[in-house]
Amino acid sequence: MLINKLSEINKGNINDQIEAIVLITEIKLKLTKNEKKYADLSLQDASKKIEAKCWEVDENENFLLSLKANEAVKIKAVVGEYQGSIQLTIKEMERAKEGEVNIRSLIPTSDWGIDSMKKGLQFFYDKVQSPHLRLLLDLMIFSDDHYERFSTYPAARRVHHNFYHGLLQHVLEVLKFSYTVATTKRLTDRQIERLIVMGFLHDWAKIFEYKPLPESGFTEEGTMLGHIFMGAHKTLNVMKEIADFDEEDKLIILNGILGHHGKLEFGSPVLPKTVEAQILHHADIMSGDVESIQSFMSEDGNNEESFTGRLWNMGTEYYKKG
Repeated sequence: MLINKLSEINKGNINDQIEAIVLITEIKLKLTKNEKKYADLSLQDASKKIEAKCWEVDENENFLLSLKANEAVKIKAVVGEYQGSIQLTIKEMERAKEGEVNIRSLIPTSDWGIDSMKKGLQFFYDKVQSPHLRLLLDLMIFSDDHYERFSTYPAARRVHHNFYHGLLQHVLEVLKFSYTVATTKRLTDRQIERLIVMGFLHDWAKIFEYKPLPESGFTEEGTMLGHIFMGAHKTLNVMKEIADFDEEDKLIILNGILGHHGKLEFGSPVLPKTVEAQILHHADIMSGDVESIQSFMSEDGNNEESFTGRLWNMGTEYYKKG
């Protein structure tokens, strides 16, 4: 059975043999307790990620060792289940021929539309009137050095917005939520400007923390330093380049970046110390949590149960039939 999307596979396909073109995101050779070699594989297309096993390693070891992460392959596999989740058992695998598939078509991508999102960025940028704050955004967001990465990188390795244009979508969500609260609570124009700048910059350093898709995982810099420190550090350096940058704005914006995780145990080295920083923190949480739930529901869509499985990061399951 030819599968166009991995999301088409469900528990009704158990024991079926399927064919598909997928992207290998990770491959590890391991040993069973009986010292038999097998391969653990992580596969994906634009619709879903899925785990797979290959038990016939001895006759395929050289081929498996030659494979690199983020290669497109054609597979024939049997659908199975392990601990409640779909798992594939690979029977045949070969490299996809050049021109047979576009790698970008196998990468999950925001469905918001890039042109619409860029208009959204412009909308919030236009709300910032203070010259030194506009220049900060010009240098950090809209410069040739950063704009392409800011527009294309994921916002996380997994859990939420872990797709092409994911960081951009997350930032826009945070800006929308923040702006709604700020105007509802009648913050001053200057507070709203600061909050918008914080929204733009709070996760900006993820363009240095993460590897570009289709790669996954952290860079060495990201592993060692993390986006919160890098974001505040690099923002401070740019602020120093701007003549007569307002000292109060500097402190408030940096506190917002450093405190956006909201708690010391969640990785923020300081707590939010302003109403703007507190709004930013809650907007960030709302964006991430809602996306996480919706993403999990989408992946679990073929399961006929009323509730999703338990989301490890949320600590509960969610009703799907609303």
